[in-house]
Amino acid sequence: MKELKAILTAFERELGAGGLEQLPAQAQLIGYGEISAIFAIKDIEGWVFKRLPLFESLEQAAAYLENFNEYCNILAEAGLDLPKHDCHIIPKHNRLFVLYIGQERFPDANLCHRQIHVQTEEENLDMLERIIYALHDLQVFNQKNKPELEAAIDGQLSNWVWLEKKGGHRLVYIDTSTPLFKRAGKETLNPDLLLKSAPGPLQAVIKLFFLDDVMNRYYRHRDVYIDLVANLYKEQRPDLIPVFLEKINLYLVDNEAITPEAIRRYYREDKFIWQFFLAARRIDRWVKQKLLGRPYDFILPGPIKR
Repeated sequence: MKELKAILTAFERELGAGGLEQLPAQAQLIGYGEISAIFAIKDIEGWVFKRLPLFESLEQAAAYLENFNEYCNILAEAGLDLPKHDCHIIPKHNRLFVLYIGQERFPDANLCHRQIHVQTEEENLDMLERIIYALHDLQVFNQKNKPELEAAIDGQLSNWVWLEKKGGHRLVYIDTSTPLFKRAGKETLNPDLLLKSAPGPLQAVIKLFFLDDVMNRYYRHRDVYIDLVANLYKEQRPDLIPVFLEKINLYLVDNEAITPEAIRRYYREDKFIWQFFLAARRIDRWVKQKLLGRPYDFILPGPIKR
């Protein structure tokens, strides 16, 4: 097999040749992030690659990669089980650079947001309890290390893999590509990187009204649980919300207990934020491609059922 970086370089060249909507024949688009797309590539079996686009210099891409590696080390030190990873910076046109974060691939059916549709309620609660333990381990790590070091986490079910093994299950956390952690109380991730895919005129608005809340929620233990449970609406399993809350509230002190109304309110607000962001990006894509005849450097998802 050709060397991995050479395969990714050729893939990136072909990916941009006809516009990002025209995928190379050897590619399978399997998911989206806020600023990324996730591919499986035929020539690289057993791996998926998250494409983080358009760093303005090699140094900027390398700094992001260094933060990614440090974030993985922090999560592992806190006790989380992570997949194997292998990352490469690929040069692009106009002296821009693309970062590919390669990650060990797991069967889609084992993603926790898929598992909730095939397991019994008891099995789903057992899986949830393991996620609670993992989130608690990170909370304990943060309490021991603040303010020198504090890590955030997005605990949604789609970010975990539930694998059968002899004598039980293995729980793996896979959403490591946005390295959110603070040193001495200061965020290490440049928030402007998260705004790259937003239309220029809206970047200041999003940064002022939305970005701080979206980033900081993942540091707040209770908000991580609220986000996890609220996402059951998107996953078409709102019937699980009462039993998930009952389980989670056992691990929270009385004045932190989460109510169903708090979940509904949070989901309405979160849905608005991401629908607004996606709509703005689609308008920006149309303007650049149809009116200005310029390339659009991001891959956007189709309709999202919520």
